[in-house]
Amino acid sequence: MKDLEKIIEQILPIDKDKVQEGQCYCDQLGKPPGSLGKLETIYARLYAMFSGPIDLDKKIVLVYVADNGIVAEGVSANPQETTYTVARNILAGKSGLCAISKHAGSDICLVDIGCKKDIFEENKDKVCHGTRNMLKEPAMAREQAIAAILVGYKKTEALIKDGYRLFGTGEMGIGNTTTSAAVIAAVLGLKAEDVTGYGAGLTQDMKAHKTAVIQEAVTNHAPYSDIIDLVSKVGGLDMLGMVGTYLACAQYQLPCVIDGLISLTGLLIASQLKKEVLDYCFPSHCSTEPGYQIVSDYLGLSPMLQMDMRLGEGSGCPLAFFLMESSVYTIERMPTFEEGKLDRDDYVDIR
Repeated sequence: MKDLEKIIEQILPIDKDKVQEGQCYCDQLGKPPGSLGKLETIYARLYAMFSGPIDLDKKIVLVYVADNGIVAEGVSANPQETTYTVARNILAGKSGLCAISKHAGSDICLVDIGCKKDIFEENKDKVCHGTRNMLKEPAMAREQAIAAILVGYKKTEALIKDGYRLFGTGEMGIGNTTTSAAVIAAVLGLKAEDVTGYGAGLTQDMKAHKTAVIQEAVTNHAPYSDIIDLVSKVGGLDMLGMVGTYLACAQYQLPCVIDGLISLTGLLIASQLKKEVLDYCFPSHCSTEPGYQIVSDYLGLSPMLQMDMRLGEGSGCPLAFFLMESSVYTIERMPTFEEGKLDRDDYVDIR
C-alpha cells in the first residue's frame, strides 16, 4: 500500500493557467470564438500537459485481460473461455480493436492480468487466474487488488519511458459488465437495476437474473471500509489494471483515453483515490450501457462520440486518438484573424 500511496501523492492537478493559455491560442484564430467546440477544449488541455510541442505520434491501447468468478452464476450468455479466445485473436491482430487501431496508426499492448487460462508462457503481470465468485465470497484479497493497480502502473510507466505519449484503456473479460455495475452501484449508492445493462447480449430474463445477482452481492459485502475494500469484494482485475494506467498518466501528465463502461468504472475507482486523475483523461464515446451515462455525469465528463458502440476491447480509443490528432493538426495550422485579414470585432462570442 505504501507504493500506491507514494504514487498518489505525486499526482498534481493540471495547470489551469496553461489550459487558459491554450484556449487563448484557439481564440486568436480566424473563426467565430469557440466554433471548433470540443476540438478546442481538447487542444487546450493537451497544450497544458505538454508545455511545448504536442507529441501524439506514439499512441497505444492497453488491453487488460481478466476472468471473473461471477460468471458461474450465469450472468453472461458467453462461456468463460471466450475471454481467452478473444484475447488470442487480439494478439493475432484479428479483432475490431485491431482493425480500428491499424487504421488509426495505434499500437496495442495486451496484458494478461487475470485470465483463467495463461495467454503467455511467461508472465510477470498476472495477479491470479481469475477472481472468485463475488456472490459467495470477496472477488479477491485486498493485496491482490493493490497488486493489480501496480501492474497497470508499472506497465504504463514502462511504455512512457519507451516514448509513448498517448494512451487508451481497453479490456477483455466475460462477466465484466457485471462487476462494473456492482462497483458503480456500491460507489454511488444506487440500486443494481439502475446501472445494469445487457452486456454483450442477454435476454430480458437473463438481464433480470444478472441484476438480482449484482444487488445481492453488493448488499452482502457491505459495508465497505474504502474504495480498495469495495473493489476487492465486487470488482475485477481488469478495471484495477486500468486504475494503474490512469495513475501513471496523471503522474507523468500525459493524456489517457477512456473506452466504454469497464474503462469508465476504472476511472471512477481512480478518481476515488485521487480526483486530479480526471484532469488527464478523455472519454472517447458514450457506451449504451446504462451505468455509463450515470458515471459520466457524476464525473463531469463529456464523451467525444455518440456512436451506439458496445464492443469493448478499447475500440473507442483509436477513434478518439484520431480526433485528438485532428484537433492539434487543425488548430496549429489555421490562420489567425490578422493572417486571414479578418476583424475579430465582427464576431460575437456566444459561448
